[in-house]
Amino acid sequence: MIPKDYHIHSEFSGDSSQNLEELIEHCIQLGLREIAITDHAEYGIQNLPESFILSFPKYVEKIQEYQEKYSRQIKIRLGVEVGMYSRVVSYFEKNIRAYPFDFVIASNHSLQGQDIAFSNILQEKTKQEAQALYFESVLENIQTFSDLSVVGHLDFITRYGGAKFRGVNLKENWDYIQSILAHLVQNGKGIEINTSGFRYGEERFYPLPEIVKEYLRLGGEIITVGSDAHIKGHVAMDFKKVEDFLRSIDYPYLASFEKQKARIEKI
Repeated sequence: MIPKDYHIHSEFSGDSSQNLEELIEHCIQLGLREIAITDHAEYGIQNLPESFILSFPKYVEKIQEYQEKYSRQIKIRLGVEVGMYSRVVSYFEKNIRAYPFDFVIASNHSLQGQDIAFSNILQEKTKQEAQALYFESVLENIQTFSDLSVVGHLDFITRYGGAKFRGVNLKENWDYIQSILAHLVQNGKGIEINTSGFRYGEERFYPLPEIVKEYLRLGGEIITVGSDAHIKGHVAMDFKKVEDFLRSIDYPYLASFEKQKARIEKI
């Protein structure tokens, strides 16, 4: 069993009401040795509820309290999931550098300054128009924002817009995807394998296996696995599928983070 979950949300996220301490105790009961709490931090995005603007001081204080309380039972990493947006990079840099974060997921939740889930930005676009815009946005954002550990759910744009938007157009977007991966490798950054796609009816993890393989082919080594759980019952869900995949490609390794430094460990 993969003994760590590096993408978990709690009551500090605008889309979760999961009590944090109850979540931690559930992770201990599951037998996990290490978790990263990665609540949402968004800023400057249209159509987004204010609840997604993270109170960094309160959040960090509470995580640190539980790090100490549960130190003998589980490693709790101070993480955050940043909604990348190049126009507000300074806001995130200021807050991330002000606190002792272990781990930063950089995720692209918006297009042209509008939240994908809470706006109608996809309505007048074709599937390929949406995907090209999305991958172009990811590339622009990671070139602007450097305080990241991994890019989250790299190709999750297929989750939104309904059935006609399902499925990644790999061939049409391969140049963008390769540029994203090359930039990450060159700068010592990683990708996550996010298992939430199985829960959202896509029957896959994010990103596609072909993208993970290309990251490794280009020389990347930093891979984390996360459930993207917003309730305790989703923690570590479908991790066996990730383990089987990594073993099948002869890369049975995952990364852990402490003070934003990666450590590669065998599963």
